Amino acid sequence: MAASEQRDSEGEASLVPEPVSQTGLQLGAANEQRFRTLLGHLPGFCYTVDRDLVFRSSDGAGLRALNLEEGQVVGTKLTALWGTTDPTYEPYACHLRALQGIPQTYQDVCLGRSLEYRLEPLHDADGTITGVIGIGFDVTERELAKSERARLSAQLRQAQKLEAIGRLAGGVAHDFNNLLTCIIGNLELAARSLGVDSPAKRHITEAVAAADSAATLTQQLLAFGRKQVIEPRPLSLSRLIERVQGMLRRLIGESITLKTQCQRELWSVMADPGQLEQVLVNLVINARDAISVHGEIEVETRNLTLPAAELGLPATLQPGRYVELRVKDNGRGMSDVVRARLFEPFFTTKENGEGTGLGLATVYGAVHQNGGTIVVESELGKGSTFRIFLPVVDAEAAVVNAATSHPPRPELDEMPGGNETILLVEDEPMLLELAHCTLRQLGYTVLPCASADEALRTSSELSGEIDLLVTDVVMPRMNGRELASRLRALRPNTAVLFSSGYGENVIAKQGVLEPGFDLLRKPYRPSELAERVRGALGRRERRS
Repeated sequence: MAASEQRDSEGEASLVPEPVSQTGLQLGAANEQRFRTLLGHLPGFCYTVDRDLVFRSSDGAGLRALNLEEGQVVGTKLTALWGTTDPTYEPYACHLRALQGIPQTYQDVCLGRSLEYRLEPLHDADGTITGVIGIGFDVTERELAKSERARLSAQLRQAQKLEAIGRLAGGVAHDFNNLLTCIIGNLELAARSLGVDSPAKRHITEAVAAADSAATLTQQLLAFGRKQVIEPRPLSLSRLIERVQGMLRRLIGESITLKTQCQRELWSVMADPGQLEQVLVNLVINARDAISVHGEIEVETRNLTLPAAELGLPATLQPGRYVELRVKDNGRGMSDVVRARLFEPFFTTKENGEGTGLGLATVYGAVHQNGGTIVVESELGKGSTFRIFLPVVDAEAAVVNAATSHPPRPELDEMPGGNETILLVEDEPMLLELAHCTLRQLGYTVLPCASADEALRTSSELSGEIDLLVTDVVMPRMNGRELASRLRALRPNTAVLFSSGYGENVIAKQGVLEPGFDLLRKPYRPSELAERVRGALGRRERRS
């Protein structure tokens, strides 16, 4: 390159200087022209330094990326560019080893560019090392691409981990829902047999409240796993925030300021209003807990068009139109370690007993279940910003009521019963007994069955009408949908009410999440079962 190769008396190769060019390189005229042509087309440069590490030449198109001209640094010492004379500094140490005859390679950042160097000792005609010849290549784009691949890889691993945890959470939630239905139902039935002033009734009431809290946790687990049954509809996030901001102010207290900035004429999104309200509440509570005493929380909505993939946003966020929900606080912020585990269920930075660790896991699951993406920006001491991107739907936003305002459910004593015949199918013995007892108390004729096969046998042996089939969705051998189809082929006037503690994905695979199907979600109260049974029978009567 800068010198021709010769063999010494012992056969060793060495770089021998040729006639000196005006740039200081040892080259012949023809070789110098070829050398300059090559360097003019490569994203790199070549330089030589003497034994004192003073530049003797610098050539190549790659210098322009460093805002340097060819030959500009000639006469300057390398240590002046580095700003250090520490011999342990890697570039310095590599040049010293090259002066000892040992070729070197290393990477460094110079003037904002990532560079890769190759160093060779430079010999004179006698084989004496007179300096170092270095070749540098600009690898900035390659390093940026490598960093981006590493970031995407980390995102993929995190998504896979959360998906695996979500599947586990969904299975656990199903088992909990079955148990909680039995616990809540039997407690309420036991409470009915006690007098109003009975001391035991107060204890039962507290146990039911605790079971209700456990039921809320199972819903959060299903939401995290994106397996909760949802009812999406076109809605405006700005209107939803306007309805619940009073409740949000009560949640955060008087020492924290809540600012809302909702864009008018906000585009509509397709989402479950109850889930989005839960997302908003959880994010605001999380922001409140990150503020020590006084602080500020900002909630903002805006229309956003992403023309192309944006640096710093997940690769899954495709170009298009979105509505962005931003919740920002000026609290304590979080470290990279905490941010990496933020959405894992049961992970919390709070003291023992102060949190379940499901709030942000629920947010993650609900956002993704509604087709959105969530991004977190945070630094220690600089607060946190949660950005949620929901795809736009071309439909007029429906007016929806706040999901937190539910009318109180009537007690079982207040529910109307009937004398119709109900075929009850449930493969969980405790649940079968509870539902059987509840419906029998309301006056229905109940035919309890522990499997779909038993239900079909019971139907074939019965000469009278079966007014309603109440069946679990997921059962061994034959699921609830298949049972309903076979039964209605023989008894077309029979109404059907499905029940399940599984999440949306499992129920959808069973073919139940279609228009016209009634679904009672576990855990349910006896009064809820009574209400849904009466509703299904009422619709059957109207059809008849």
